[in-house]
Amino acid sequence: REAKRDRAITQTQKWRALSDRIKAGFSVGDAVTDDFRVRLKIDDTGYRVNPWVHISRLKPRALFPKRPTVRTEINDDDDLDAALLPEASWEADNTNNEYEVEEILDLRWSKRTRTSKRIREYLVKWRGYDEPDWVPLTQLSCGALLYEFNQGAKARARFRAMQARDDHPRL
Repeated sequence: REAKRDRAITQTQKWRALSDRIKAGFSVGDAVTDDFRVRLKIDDTGYRVNPWVHISRLKPRALFPKRPTVRTEINDDDDLDAALLPEASWEADNTNNEYEVEEILDLRWSKRTRTSKRIREYLVKWRGYDEPDWVPLTQLSCGALLYEFNQGAKARARFRAMQARDDHPRL
């Protein structure tokens, strides 16, 4: 397994290094020997790649010999003044039966399906309601709150692991 993993890592590193060159583009060589393949110029690139490519894989490269250098001037009158905006300009859209998540309190894993797949559920405190509910991840649309909660959960797990190590007697 480790040998296979090492080979995969090595291949990934090769392709990562090669991807920059592929994005930059290769130029087509002069010698076209068949009707369906082309030899690329890869001399002095340092890559060990088969230079023969099927013509269906070629894409024209967009060249921009002279890019526009026109600068636009923005007047001070066009500047957006945040002081003119109303403070509470955003209101929740409750017309589609969507409710706003105030806070995510806890996480649990449950097995509800026939295939015993584990489902991630969050204990959610809704804005304007007292009782929190367990809601599956698929029904939540609060990405920032989920990200913050998951990062905090990782930090708490690391802290608990450090505490458990400190409590362990040393031999």
